[in-house]
Amino acid sequence: MTYSLKSELDNLIISNIILDLGGVVLDIDYSLTLKAFGAHGIRLSDYSTFTGGNELFNQFDCGLIGPDTFRKNFNQMFGVSLNARDFDSAWNALLLDWDLERLKLIELLRRDYRIFLLSNTNIIHFDHYNQILIEKYGKALKDLFHKAYLSFEMGVRKPQAEIFRRVIDENGLVPSETLFIDDTFEHVAAAQKLGIQAIHLEGGNRNQPLVKVLKGLVG
Repeated sequence: MTYSLKSELDNLIISNIILDLGGVVLDIDYSLTLKAFGAHGIRLSDYSTFTGGNELFNQFDCGLIGPDTFRKNFNQMFGVSLNARDFDSAWNALLLDWDLERLKLIELLRRDYRIFLLSNTNIIHFDHYNQILIEKYGKALKDLFHKAYLSFEMGVRKPQAEIFRRVIDENGLVPSETLFIDDTFEHVAAAQKLGIQAIHLEGGNRNQPLVKVLKGLVG
């Protein structure tokens, strides 16, 4: 489904905003990780390996296995023997640079809205982009939001209903006054089933800039 962002925002009464990370707050490019692994002889035709449909990735994204186990099982799956440094370099290649305009706008919105992060992410990615953020922006990821919810810390991932309920219940949020923005339609649909207002940022920030969406909230 494609949304008219302006008309959607005009009709919403919002007190809380929940943002996805990859593809929304932080740009990603899966092709870069496919290319990086390809240089090590691992031929992946698409990025399905990096989704919840892949059980190994799903376990890692939910924090059910640690980095060493994940790397070992990944190597076994593809018949390679990448060391941790080479593996992490390829694994993190999809993560692009932080956009300071987006970060500053999020902090601006914190004055009038309760802002949350809800991300399907894993510890290898988190350690990488969080360190870069600290070096570039002087703040850690969790400092930018009233609270950050990360799948590898929670043991569940989107689009499971439980992950949305925990954000709502733990913070006493009214679903109808809460806006969720994500670049994956299945996640948006799951949030809407719980009464959360949601916008599908189809194609991610690079197709529909998050800044334009958020500026609609501050006028």
